[in-house]
Amino acid sequence: MKNHINNITKMMLLAIAILAFGFSSAAQSCNATLASRSGTVMAAGPAKIEFRATSNSINVEVNKTGGKAKTTVNIYANGSFKDRMIFENGRDTPRMNKTIPGVKGKNIKVEIVNQSVGNKFKYSMKATGSTSNLSKTGTETGTMVGQQKKTIYTNASCTNKAKITIKRTSGNARGTVRVWRKNGNSWIEYSSDTFEVSQPGNQMVLNVNSGQELKIELKNISVGNMFRYSMEAEVRN
Repeated sequence: MKNHINNITKMMLLAIAILAFGFSSAAQSCNATLASRSGTVMAAGPAKIEFRATSNSINVEVNKTGGKAKTTVNIYANGSFKDRMIFENGRDTPRMNKTIPGVKGKNIKVEIVNQSVGNKFKYSMKATGSTSNLSKTGTETGTMVGQQKKTIYTNASCTNKAKITIKRTSGNARGTVRVWRKNGNSWIEYSSDTFEVSQPGNQMVLNVNSGQELKIELKNISVGNMFRYSMEAEVRN
């Protein structure tokens, strides 16, 4: 009986350990502002805000900050209509929002259409979503020939930790990788590394301990060789 209880105890501890590992290895994500804009819309033409969704669902919020025009806010994903918000004449409804599911990786367009000829609609708009990708433009890919360079910018990580992955997908050029962190209106260099021709796995992974926005620069430092790359920055546990 004692051995049987011990076996059950061991199995329970193993199950707990597996669950704990599963939770700890799950991808970390942060809430992020995917797009924001403010302005004034007249009847002559709509305001159009476009961005890429980085999470399965996004929330679009529009605030009426002035004016009294009747206004329709249409939301599209990859060109397909998803939902709308309608602000009636007057100022009785200052704020509206919609959650749009099933849009990860899709191109989102928000159109703010003034439907009153003589009135204006002043607004502020913000779209938010959960994402593990910190890069403001998502994963970047391209080709550098000669001494060209590519720079990406990130949002701040909510965990104060980021993982930067740079891959050389083809070519044999050497490259430098420089990382800066934002401090107020200035950039302070965080690290500098060299991407060698014989780089293991043809990739470089940098773990950055910072809760600030980052600037990452990849530069081809070979005169006659090509460097085809992908660059991404993710939230790290």
